Amino acid sequence: KESFHGLTRLHFSQIIEYLSLEEQLQLWQATKPTSRLCSVLSYAWQRQSKHCVLRETFAGRPALQRDFLQCISSTVTEFTLRYLPMEQLEQWKDHTFPNVRELYYLGDEYDEADGDSDIAILVNCFPQLESIGISGNTSGQHISKWQRLRRMDLQLCWYLGLQCFEDICQKLRLQALAVQWRRAEEDVYVQAISALNDVEELDLDIVHLSTENARKLLSLPKLSKLRLHNLDLFDSVLEDIARLRGQDLVAVTCRDNFVRWSPQVLAKLISLRRLTLVDDEGSCAIDFSVIIKSFPHLEQLHLENSRIWPNADGIWNVVAACPQLEVITVYNQCLAEEFFAFSASTMERALDKRIEPLSIRFNGTGHEELIAKHFVHRKLKVFHKARDYSISQVPEECMEFEFLIQEK
Repeated sequence: KESFHGLTRLHFSQIIEYLSLEEQLQLWQATKPTSRLCSVLSYAWQRQSKHCVLRETFAGRPALQRDFLQCISSTVTEFTLRYLPMEQLEQWKDHTFPNVRELYYLGDEYDEADGDSDIAILVNCFPQLESIGISGNTSGQHISKWQRLRRMDLQLCWYLGLQCFEDICQKLRLQALAVQWRRAEEDVYVQAISALNDVEELDLDIVHLSTENARKLLSLPKLSKLRLHNLDLFDSVLEDIARLRGQDLVAVTCRDNFVRWSPQVLAKLISLRRLTLVDDEGSCAIDFSVIIKSFPHLEQLHLENSRIWPNADGIWNVVAACPQLEVITVYNQCLAEEFFAFSASTMERALDKRIEPLSIRFNGTGHEELIAKHFVHRKLKVFHKARDYSISQVPEECMEFEFLIQEK
């Protein structure tokens, strides 16, 4: 009987999960707390490890919010809170979520309450946090109390206090940090970040980075990924990266700005293994096969909505110039029929001299019949809709660098 009861509850909870949270909450309100339906709703909520609460979710329904939070307090592991007013957030003081490891908190920027009072509540509610993303009016006060934090995104925090940020960097062993700063604050921020000896990933939304500050950041002992947004002088920073870490730069993702790279910078990136170009419409004006010669160890080339080749002759020129190339991905690019007007002899010369076959993956390009007709060679493998490829998540005007950490 117990087994049958459990199976029935699971069955009903799976049906309930097709309803929106608001529909589920309305069912809860319309049902006696001791009813079988409430038991099933509670079970369905506890089966979900991730929950999202919006400003309007419990507006004017404090008792319903209390019941919901009590129900999921021991089972939720990831929470998203969006624009909760302080009058709602105050009611969270009575609840603790010991198993939550990830929190995404979008603060109410128009709330007139103290900009850090919400963070003080969250510190008590989520004592075991390891990852957080915050927006709102916080100055950064209280954040350093999350001693287990390893990943933190503060890029949407426009009012961070410099002393609070220094305190965060001194007290937390962060492994990943996303942050923005004003140009006048650059030296203080960089000096604070320089203390993060465990940081592996930096995501910086900034307009300027001096050579000396670039040196400090690139000298972090465990830094393996650096993402830069909206820099005014990309060339200067690229030269710093190439000079200081060019030997162990193994992957680059560029969005909108690959054409800015100078030959002097390219010549220093001899260890590059993977190159991803996203939305680089202007790249068709450059001879990509010449550029690719700067990367003698390149193994992967991924193109996402990046029209660098008017036809596939460009592919074969690149393949001929880069014998170590293993994979080419062409993603989300609507190929015109002119793309297939390439020289078969150029393809054969490039592929004939290869030792290992080349894989080309087409995703979202159309013309599967033309691809099957023209892309035929014993040393060529063609795939459509490859499931093992994840598209890049870089925003506009952004570059991402991945470094090999040398064992010491």
